[in-house]
Amino acid sequence: MNPKTAKELVASIEQVVSLPEVCLRINEMVEDESSSADDISQVIMQDANLSARLLRLVNSAYYGLPGKVATISRAITFVGTTELRDLTLVTASCNLFSGIPSSMINMKDFWHFSIATGILSRQFARQCIQLHPERMFVIGVLHDIGRLVVLWHLTSQARDILLIAHGKNQLFAGAEEEVLGFTHCDVGYELAQSWQLPQSISNAIRHHHDPASATEHLLESAILHIAQALAYDLVWPSETDSSTDSIDAQAWGITGLSLEQCREMLGEVGLQIMELYTLLVGNAVRRRTPA
Repeated sequence: MNPKTAKELVASIEQVVSLPEVCLRINEMVEDESSSADDISQVIMQDANLSARLLRLVNSAYYGLPGKVATISRAITFVGTTELRDLTLVTASCNLFSGIPSSMINMKDFWHFSIATGILSRQFARQCIQLHPERMFVIGVLHDIGRLVVLWHLTSQARDILLIAHGKNQLFAGAEEEVLGFTHCDVGYELAQSWQLPQSISNAIRHHHDPASATEHLLESAILHIAQALAYDLVWPSETDSSTDSIDAQAWGITGLSLEQCREMLGEVGLQIMELYTLLVGNAVRRRTPA
């Protein structure tokens, strides 16, 4: 397979990386004003495993709700239809992309990084008084999903990219451009488009390494840019290179955040990262998560 563009790559594998039918149905219903919360809960409850995982998420410390939520309809009352749709998407996405060789990427570390990015994005968005900080969680979790597509479906080229990038977060996009002619950011954008996700998600994914190039959803892109850099250093620390060194100076101006603020908030969300990792993926990786 030698696709010339990210769109061509995604089109060629669309059936392989499609979302479960329940996710597509819920997405349609959330966008349809005639669908009620009860209608949506009935669809979710048809999948017992999904229902159980969503209830565990809603009852986690991440939400900090005052009492136990026992039903999907009650969960919708607390978090809303849009956010429950986003949680459904995140839950389903963490089960995709099995079969990537462990020699190329440790999937537990990848999802640890993605979940940490999501939680930090949400935290930073709140600090920026962003209108919908909860949406930033799903953006953060999905931001690097294009890398998984490249690793899974362009294995030979992906090995060349890994050799060029030397495991440095700031070098991946350049290495991909050199080898493929497009980047994982482009692939993630096209995949989000094929899943018919909100444009705010697609655009932030596309610009997360170059937020200043965004013409829409500039704040979301800048928040994500900062969050993924800190999360990368959390999961793949280096004594010589820090991803935060490559944060675009314009991102600090766009968000009004500082590196010192962000590092302080990183220390505040350690338990949330561990808890959501356990709920979405498996046993949390405690050795790299701050106290």
